[in-house]
Amino acid sequence: PTSGSVHDFGIEVAGLGGDNDFIKLQHDSVWHWSLDDEKKWILSYRTREGVGFPYGSSDLIPLTDRFFAGGTSTVRGYDNRDIGPKEKTFIFFGDTQAIGGELRVLNSLEIKYKTTDIVRLYGFIDAGGVWREAGDFNFGDVKYSIGLGVGFDIPRLGPMRIDYGIPLNPDEDQGSGRLHLTTGFRF
Repeated sequence: PTSGSVHDFGIEVAGLGGDNDFIKLQHDSVWHWSLDDEKKWILSYRTREGVGFPYGSSDLIPLTDRFFAGGTSTVRGYDNRDIGPKEKTFIFFGDTQAIGGELRVLNSLEIKYKTTDIVRLYGFIDAGGVWREAGDFNFGDVKYSIGLGVGFDIPRLGPMRIDYGIPLNPDEDQGSGRLHLTTGFRF
């Protein structure tokens, strides 16, 4: 897209006859602006928020239904699901695993330059975080990344994209950058 916006709002209610009782609210908005008359330069902004609440007899949202961040479709430059709360999985080895949370906030700003009908160049800034509970929200926990990418519109195969993201404020275990390969449209 070269202009316009898309807005999605959703609500998920679990527990009507099930084992877990929770409600999840989600929002996803994307805006695109053309920066020149030829529509070669496009600025895109995406914001996504999600919050969940256990209710009834449940004290928490199951692991499979929690929010996660980090990786190709959220905050590039970080490992998949590597942003947010973690817990030790093996007491003796010290390994940690992401456990997700009840609140997630994600933002991406991207500029695209269309070099040809097949090739596009990208620059991006991503920011996001996950918190165990909504009341734990703290701006200081937000993770940031920047990066560059190249996209190809391959005939009969579709769009393909390669991004390299660099985390700006990683934790000790979060590396110095990551390559991300996606098919389809990012925004």
